[in-house]
Amino acid sequence: DCISVGFSAVYRKPAILIVPILVDLLLCFTPRISPQPLIENLTDAGTLQEAQIESAGFGVAIPASPEESLTVENFEALGDLNLSGILGTQVQSYLAFPSSGRSGQAVIEVETWQGLMLSLVVFIFGSIVIGTIYLEMLAQYIKVGSPWPIREGHLPRLAVNLLGYIALVTGIYGAIAISCLFLITLAPALLPIIALLGITAAFLALIYLLVGETVLFIEGLTPIQALKRSMVFARSHLVQLASLIILSAVLGFAMQILLGNLATYSLGLPPAIFLNALVMTSLTIAVMSYYWNHTEHWGIQL
Repeated sequence: DCISVGFSAVYRKPAILIVPILVDLLLCFTPRISPQPLIENLTDAGTLQEAQIESAGFGVAIPASPEESLTVENFEALGDLNLSGILGTQVQSYLAFPSSGRSGQAVIEVETWQGLMLSLVVFIFGSIVIGTIYLEMLAQYIKVGSPWPIREGHLPRLAVNLLGYIALVTGIYGAIAISCLFLITLAPALLPIIALLGITAAFLALIYLLVGETVLFIEGLTPIQALKRSMVFARSHLVQLASLIILSAVLGFAMQILLGNLATYSLGLPPAIFLNALVMTSLTIAVMSYYWNHTEHWGIQL
């Protein structure tokens, strides 16, 4: 029911789609930023090291396992990514990272590690600013019925809070991943069980952190306070939030397949961008409205 609320909200105020659409247009008509030269250098260095090992072993080559071959292929695929797509991650735009951009797009290659780090810093902070404007618009719409005007004086503080919250969430998922890797090194035979425990822990974390960004913008709390409030809220709505996550994941997966096929046509990219903005914004509003309608607030009834 809350997902239909999200779609209804977008239907009544389609202007709230402007941010993800503008981000996609920016990513579509600007050059793709590629780390391909750096990836090739690392791959060549690895190939040279293998050749030296083979030479030292009297020409006897050790065939790579399928897992190793798959890892190399995945590593080489990093060169096709568009680093500027990081700008769209907070608004879940269609061409957001890890998309490789549109076909035939001009490419600017990053050839130094300093250039790579600078690009990452610029794009990450750019995504925070864009995400802050976007989420503040949605929060204002939830609370007062209109995304305009956004609270300009609050934007720097909200951007800092969003950055801090993302750092907290990244740390939590990183701790889960490191713990699983540590357990695997201790007991490799228990890999399936450890993997299952890791997936379960990540899913529970997703549930408990789901409304964290909503709390940041609806309540105006600090990252730590938003994290605590999100966990308390999730504890009381565990089944509902889990159902919302699963339903959103199924809907998002089906949509990505549909839009991927649509974008292969010559004029398919514009409708794919619009439909992605429509669905992702509706799902974001669904989460926000669920939190708003299940806490002690009396405002617009979406």
